[in-house]
Amino acid sequence: MARHSVPKTVLSAKRVAALRPALEALLCDRDDDDRLAADPLQAPHRYDRPEDQEIAAIFAATLAYGRVSLFLPVIQRILALADARGGPRAWVEGFSDEDAAAIDPVFYRWSRGSDLALLALTLQGALRTWPTIGALFAGNVKKSHPDISAGLARSIDALRREAEAAADVPFGTMSRGFKTMLSSPAAGSACKRWNMLLRWMARDGYPDLGLWDIPASKLILPLDTHTLQISRMLGLTRRSDGSWRTAAEITRNLRRIDPMDPVRFDFALAHLGISGECQKARVPDICDRCPMVGVCRVGAPPELSR
Repeated sequence: MARHSVPKTVLSAKRVAALRPALEALLCDRDDDDRLAADPLQAPHRYDRPEDQEIAAIFAATLAYGRVSLFLPVIQRILALADARGGPRAWVEGFSDEDAAAIDPVFYRWSRGSDLALLALTLQGALRTWPTIGALFAGNVKKSHPDISAGLARSIDALRREAEAAADVPFGTMSRGFKTMLSSPAAGSACKRWNMLLRWMARDGYPDLGLWDIPASKLILPLDTHTLQISRMLGLTRRSDGSWRTAAEITRNLRRIDPMDPVRFDFALAHLGISGECQKARVPDICDRCPMVGVCRVGAPPELSR
């Protein structure tokens, strides 16, 4: 039996008009510093130098999957190793067998110490060609492209070539842990961690860093369990799969709300789920205090959901 395709979701002008003030209210309702304390974005904020912030952000985004309370200590352990070598940029540029041995015991789920060492060597190789990793990414984003997908795919291909040169084996034979670090939209992956990194580095609104010369208008929402569920609750998509296609559809609808900076709502939406504030079900004591209650298809009171 042929599968029925999921209808494409395109926000109406009326729905855009309803969602815009609710999302703006959500932004005003949050405490960014409080949220940052429970977010991997805190890692680059430890540093003052942009070159250190960039490398710290890459390692933090790479490990930002699963429970925050489990991966944050791992990120902090890696940055402690980097700081002992003069900071993240100096650590990567001088990464040696001694550094590989030091990081070997560090692991988080399927990301092993050997994978993290190869990531450091991959960045080291890239920095021999580009002044920063941001320059690599920015150079692959074309003005004619509507979003980051093609530029991200080309950037990942460049990093895969650096990894192959460092490991002297084809990318396809590398460990699962390392291959997931260099996922690509060309394969349909939502690339949540790369899109999150791009948001951190391209947007210049706090708490994002604004260090990479990539237009915010081209960014794609970092899609994870929280943002997918909440996006469905808000009617931004009907899709239930965590794919690039779903992330792109949600972003297109957010772009109807803010064409120049569609992912600026991501930090607040994600933390509704991360913090446990949103139960993904109607809980009157929680939902009725939420700025999104009037537009949420799950949390709205019965008289509004008819």
